[in-house]
Amino acid sequence: MKIFVLTPQILYPWWYYGRYSMYFLLKKLAEKGLDIYLSFPVKDIAKEKENLEHLYTLGLKIFPFELDTRDKVTKLLINIFEKEPFKINKYYSKRYLDFLIKEIQKIKPDIIQVHSSHMFKLGFNLVQKLDHKKVPIILRQQDIVHQQIKNFIVNVKNPIYRIIALWQYRKTYSYEMEIWNKADRIIFLTKQDYEYFLIKNPSSYYKAVMIPDGIEIKENLYLKNKTKRINGICFMASDQIPNIISLKWFLSIWQKIHNKINLSFHVYGKICKFFEKDKKRLEKFKVFLHGFIENKEELDHTISKYKLFISPTITGSGYRTKIFDVSSFGMPILCTEFDYKAVDFIFQRNEDILVFANESELLNILRNIENKQINLELISNNVYNKVRLNLSWDKIADMFIKVYNEIKIMGG
Repeated sequence: MKIFVLTPQILYPWWYYGRYSMYFLLKKLAEKGLDIYLSFPVKDIAKEKENLEHLYTLGLKIFPFELDTRDKVTKLLINIFEKEPFKINKYYSKRYLDFLIKEIQKIKPDIIQVHSSHMFKLGFNLVQKLDHKKVPIILRQQDIVHQQIKNFIVNVKNPIYRIIALWQYRKTYSYEMEIWNKADRIIFLTKQDYEYFLIKNPSSYYKAVMIPDGIEIKENLYLKNKTKRINGICFMASDQIPNIISLKWFLSIWQKIHNKINLSFHVYGKICKFFEKDKKRLEKFKVFLHGFIENKEELDHTISKYKLFISPTITGSGYRTKIFDVSSFGMPILCTEFDYKAVDFIFQRNEDILVFANESELLNILRNIENKQINLELISNNVYNKVRLNLSWDKIADMFIKVYNEIKIMGG
């Protein structure tokens, strides 16, 4: 079976923001014998030579296209006169479309699979231009973008940002409703997003499928490193806006309770750059910024030495990659109610994962951890076994193959 895949960015290094799930899914599908053809925009092909060569070694057929998708003020201003939202149009190019038409006419794929709303305009226009047969198009909805924007509007205080976000929300809502009508199948990563689609499109229930991300299962590093335990909790994230908003919220709570517990709070990832200007002030509240560790194995070992991983998400959409990433090496996790709604299909509250909603609940859980009333090693074992048995990439890839077979039998 030939699957032509469009992604909004190059997939390697896979540990950079947003690449993890796309990389491991396509890798596993290729291992299972599917012919995977992959295209994505990239700013400079020559500079990505080594990364492209790595993707070839996975058995993927690669069709990169040079296109600068960076955010620019000029593009945002031009978008005033455009129907589609700014974040969508920056991934679309007539030259890119013509390039893909030429390649796909030779390949004759069975299915076109688009990852994220950003790439659907390109994918759908491509399907419309094909002359050999109707090719079904699958949208893998990484995040519901208009929901992300809506949550941003609720949480951001800057009036200019709110006006820009509201303007983009209206365009993005209309755009995503339209592409949901055009897609032959839509694969959602979370129960929340899947159920939201059903509320908005009850007559199109047959289009929607929920398939969570898989996980590359490692050894239980948390238990392996228990003799090296650091008396602190930790967090890691990219510098995406929902992460920044969420960490700001958590820090406002932490500053009220830091002197009531003996634990310290440690932050890793590119998100640290945003808070660098406040580094000295934060250290007074036992908050330490460690920056970005590029080597993923080193990062996993570092995180696994802390007592607990905190996921303080209060805004955003889609999958909780951070939660599943650290659970793959047995890290006990404390998350918000907002986070838990996205993972309750697999994790039991207080057995596999700890959950808090406010300052009082957070302090109570942390005190119980210090008093050893909560067995973190038991939670580590629970969460690790749960993902190991249910979320291997082998199982997730089989779910995708089932969808491919169904869509071929039904003719879209």
